[in-house]
Amino acid sequence: MTDTDELFLITGATGNSGAHTVKLLRERGLRVRALVHSLDERADRLRELGTEVVQGDPLDFPAVSAATVGVSAAYFKYPVAPGLVEATANFVQAACEAGVHAVVNMSQIPARRDAKSNAARAHWIAERLLDRSALITTHLRPTFFTFLLNMFWIRDTPRRFSCSTSATWHRTTATASSRALTTLSR
Repeated sequence: MTDTDELFLITGATGNSGAHTVKLLRERGLRVRALVHSLDERADRLRELGTEVVQGDPLDFPAVSAATVGVSAAYFKYPVAPGLVEATANFVQAACEAGVHAVVNMSQIPARRDAKSNAARAHWIAERLLDRSALITTHLRPTFFTFLLNMFWIRDTPRRFSCSTSATWHRTTATASSRALTTLSR
């Protein structure tokens, strides 16, 4: 166990990158709270790692408020589905009220004001909400990691690959998330 009493909140903790992030933080002996939609076998696996599991929906402000109490830093991830902007607003308000110091936000590379995709534009708006808060914010755009991996890290190998849905992508994202969380929480 570490000598820190910091608590890290992971939303989307039963998903691939969220579960990997929880695992990496717990391997370092850090305290983790997972916000999950369902108390199922995936939540049970998180508990087996020593994670505090709380059930809630990011669209439910009281649930998000309860989940952020005592948290130092959080990993905010919302599925590709309607509701991202509202969920982000709930998270920002709850986290600021709870005194959360920092957030790592899972976004996407095409997030911009003039995006033709509603999802990409919603990510851009969500980023702006986080940027305007008191939270120290890092936005991860994982498709950019895939690009860098292909362009620089494996450029000398005979084949290139897309890791957008692979375990490699999830581990890379989780590593970046966990390192950012522990760095920003200080």
